[in-house]
Amino acid sequence: MNPDTYATLYGPARPARPRRRGAGVAVAAAALWTVALVLLWGLGFLALWGEADRGPTDGIPLRWAPTCLAVAAVPIALLCTPAVRRLSVPARALVTGLATCTIAVFLAVRAV
Repeated sequence: MNPDTYATLYGPARPARPRRRGAGVAVAAAALWTVALVLLWGLGFLALWGEADRGPTDGIPLRWAPTCLAVAAVPIALLCTPAVRRLSVPARALVTGLATCTIAVFLAVRAV
């Protein structure tokens, strides 16, 4: 018998090295979410500034409610689909970030 075989089979337990699977996908998802959130924050700031420039208001106008609900509903609806639920967590973040970033870029282009 090979002496290394005995040491391998009955020696001290060696923990397996953790695999760093999906690190690139997680970085891409973080970048997409960062772009989307910065764009949405900027658009919201400009919209509120525009409303304040018109004169006194009694709070946030309700005409923004459908747009805000749509932007929030798209990633939630994607997360509820079976195809996305089968993905890994970084892949889910990438898919929802891509959808949210697309909406944010569309709204930014439309506002310009």
